[in-house]
Amino acid sequence: MQPITIIGGGIGGLCLAIGLEQRQIPVQIYEAAPALRPVGAGILLAPNAMNLLERWGLAEAVRQRGLCLSALGGSEFGIVDAQGRSLLTGFDLKLMRERFGQELVTISRAALQQTLLAALPTDCVQLGKRLVGLQQTAESVQAEFADGSTIQNACLIGADGLRSAVREQIFPKQCLRYSGQTSHRALVQLDYRELGQPVAAEIWGQQLRFGYTPVGQDLVYWYATSLAAQGQRDASPAAARASLLAQGHDLPAIAKTLIERTSNEALLRTDISDLAHLKTWYQGRIGLLGDAAHATTPNLGQGGCQAIEDAWVLAEMLARYEQPQLAFLHYQKRRMPKAQAIVDTSWLVGSLVHLPHAWQQQLRNRVLRLVPRSLGQRQTNFIYALNF
Repeated sequence: MQPITIIGGGIGGLCLAIGLEQRQIPVQIYEAAPALRPVGAGILLAPNAMNLLERWGLAEAVRQRGLCLSALGGSEFGIVDAQGRSLLTGFDLKLMRERFGQELVTISRAALQQTLLAALPTDCVQLGKRLVGLQQTAESVQAEFADGSTIQNACLIGADGLRSAVREQIFPKQCLRYSGQTSHRALVQLDYRELGQPVAAEIWGQQLRFGYTPVGQDLVYWYATSLAAQGQRDASPAAARASLLAQGHDLPAIAKTLIERTSNEALLRTDISDLAHLKTWYQGRIGLLGDAAHATTPNLGQGGCQAIEDAWVLAEMLARYEQPQLAFLHYQKRRMPKAQAIVDTSWLVGSLVHLPHAWQQQLRNRVLRLVPRSLGQRQTNFIYALNF
């Protein structure tokens, strides 16, 4: 088969390249950044992603670089209020393993990226290649880069994220939807035993949602989301920490500890947006994958996991069908319903988290505590089960 071009060297692009390589399909990744620096701090790999990494033969390497929460004495990853009272039935880690065959694994994005890169030929990724133009004919696609170089192949996949240059070329002016929320996150050098129990949790406070989980023996990932005007920026890392501590005044001590121990260079801030549903994920010989096709807010922890699902299915379809358009069509049929449902559900969860008034939050909390465990189990079955 003719070589395939991938634009974007993130999780989705790397996984697609691995899937294609394992099917003996030549592939080349073109990444805009001059170096592969991980975006974000930590990532949660749910059973759906871990099962696919197992098929590629990478699950054990990922577990070695990350952590299985159950191995740290934790039995559940739950959502609680600021007083530690349960809001939603947690993820029973033992039951998760029994039902889906995999555990919940946490890992830094840097470690995951390095693990995926190690599974590819050393010359598979070309850096400093910022896409500026696409031209396609009935037989091929030509990509033009800012450095003046071009590449022509049978088909091209845009795996270049929320603000995809590939998507902008084929579907101009697609709208991003701002959630009204911003996120801060960081990796902190901390012995996980200092976390106590639970070893990982998400806490819904009055103004701040705060989550934390170890991603290494001495490395903890935390994130916080809050209401904010779009484009607002912190005056300095110190000002950001002070603001977070003030907003999280009602949170338990571990939140304060993690925020205070965060270094200036480790603290990241990103406004939270998703992508309006696309009617189609491809045009001719050009297809989209991951956030480029169906960017979601992070409220279900499924952004990277859904990109991994995309990668498995698209690699399989490109191997099965000689015509890229047929491969894209069947990939889209298989993946679009679930991916779009996760986008919608994640948006709803984000809206529930950040209700502006105390009475709304109190009513929400009372209602959530009445949700039967069986409903939560049906939701996790939908998210974590694979239909391919």
